[in-house]
Amino acid sequence: MKFVLATRGSPLALWQANETRRLLLAAHPDWDVQLLTVQSAGDKDSKTELARFGLTGIFTAEVDHAVLSGAAHAGVHSLKDMTTTLHEGLMLASCLARGPVEDALIGRGGARLADLRPGARVATGSVRRVAMVKRLRPDLDVVGIRGNVDTRLRKLAEGEADALIMARAGLSRLGLAASITEVFDTQRFLPAVGQGIVGITCRRGDDAAKALGAIADFEAFSEAMAERALLHALHGGCNAPVGGHARCVEGAITLRARVLSLDGRECLEDGISGQAEDAPALGSELAERLLARGAKRLIEAARAT
Repeated sequence: MKFVLATRGSPLALWQANETRRLLLAAHPDWDVQLLTVQSAGDKDSKTELARFGLTGIFTAEVDHAVLSGAAHAGVHSLKDMTTTLHEGLMLASCLARGPVEDALIGRGGARLADLRPGARVATGSVRRVAMVKRLRPDLDVVGIRGNVDTRLRKLAEGEADALIMARAGLSRLGLAASITEVFDTQRFLPAVGQGIVGITCRRGDDAAKALGAIADFEAFSEAMAERALLHALHGGCNAPVGGHARCVEGAITLRARVLSLDGRECLEDGISGQAEDAPALGSELAERLLARGAKRLIEAARAT
């Protein structure tokens, strides 16, 4: 059987797609699993700051279109790039085992966050990371950066910044973990919703769902459901000053969330625990608690900046 996976063409996206292909072939050795590479809006425009795009799904829409049109059976995504509301014809069918969830610092000369001089330039493409850096080190100059992992590392080496913050999972998956000078523990730096998870979509009701479900990681899928429900209920989108991290162990799940002002001065945080089967409901309940404490104001103010 021929089975086509749609993916972006960046090195990290191709790693994710090839890992999905490997798992599918292990489960179905007689299949012919092929990759279909597409270019996303975010890939076509590598200069505009993500917060300025005014679009949703800028890294996922073209992959989803390939699936909806029938050009591919499934789409492979970084879960943190996915919109929390999928096209009505699509479903999240599978999540691969989660990689490292933390954010990581790559500092020139081996610098850690505490080593950076006041006014040092720290580069990131995430408003969540902007807010968290400013909360910890308001004396630093946080600047925007775009491009894939290799491009960002090159820009750092060329002196565009003194340090760079990226997801540890991406660096590890590309064999670049040695460039990390500090891993931020999740108490200080709550990760993005879905960070470290590879999500796979297919057409709703398609036979592909069963095959993809067979390679799913239960814990990662439960964590994804809780975190995505949280962000959906907050109306945060994938580029808001919101962190969320669920941990599923032996059928029990714990979810923590943090919403910040863009300057890091205000911070709302809360957590919730329950059973994995109730993951979406737990995410929604935690969001409601944060909204009752003013989360909507912080998110809207960050968008208006």
